[in-house]
Amino acid sequence: MIRPLPKALQEKAEKELFEKPNRIPSDILALREWLKKQPHLQSVNPTDQFLVAFLRGNKYSLERSKEKLDMLYTLRAVVPEIFRDRNPFDPIIQEILQLGILFPLDVCVAEDSCKLIYWRLGLYNPSKHKMSDFLKVVFMIAEILILEDDNYVVAGEMGLTDFKGVGLGTFLQFTPALAQKLVTCIEKAFPLRMKGIYIIHTPSGFETAFQILKTFLGDKLKNRFQVIGKNIEQVYSVFPKEVLPKEYGGKTRSLDELTAYWKAKVESYQDWFLEQDKQYSDESLRPDKPRTSSTLFGVEGSFRKLEVD
Repeated sequence: MIRPLPKALQEKAEKELFEKPNRIPSDILALREWLKKQPHLQSVNPTDQFLVAFLRGNKYSLERSKEKLDMLYTLRAVVPEIFRDRNPFDPIIQEILQLGILFPLDVCVAEDSCKLIYWRLGLYNPSKHKMSDFLKVVFMIAEILILEDDNYVVAGEMGLTDFKGVGLGTFLQFTPALAQKLVTCIEKAFPLRMKGIYIIHTPSGFETAFQILKTFLGDKLKNRFQVIGKNIEQVYSVFPKEVLPKEYGGKTRSLDELTAYWKAKVESYQDWFLEQDKQYSDESLRPDKPRTSSTLFGVEGSFRKLEVD
């Protein structure tokens, strides 16, 4: 069963994503029939809600939806440090959830507006955690949003990223190899509509790390990153005060309350994540050349830019 969309989001889906509600069942069936014919994806059994997110994220192109589904399950096989062993009660995952480094905000600006995601990267401790563990939690939350949040899927995502307190150790972990994996996840695997990433409190070292990331980005995604300084009034010019946490002068829940909520939310998906750990590509059975970390991400000097649709 597919969750019905609110009226404003349904209109947006039809106008911007070319959604035709009467075609959704046949499009989902087409994806399921395709999955059944892929020898390397026999363990895969996504829900209808998960599949419709891929259709919407790819503007109902069946071929692009197939490509992204294939890549998602491939990444689970070849990037296990991010996409496997995702029990929410794993001690490392618990520590990262307790920090409250990122979470979706409660309120959207309008019924058909983007989902707002808040990041406070200064709470990440590079001496205690690996960046891959942090990204594991990031994509766990993204998968929950794909399943639950229609604004996220239909209208897209807008991020407010606070770099206050981020030190050199965090930037040193952000290697070119990790940057390319991150961009591949965003561009080639997840059905994301990235509408903007607004950055505040940039510290020394930010520009170097950002240059590494931009090496792998196409122009459209590069242009969606904006540094908006340290003045809270500049934040309000992009994110209305009423949708922000109390600490930013907003009227929604506090950062501590949001941290507790999203920790409990991720924990409630324990059974789902344990089941997903069994669903990944068996590259030894892929009809053409098996994909590996080397074939996907290349070796030194062979990186290429990834474009945004």
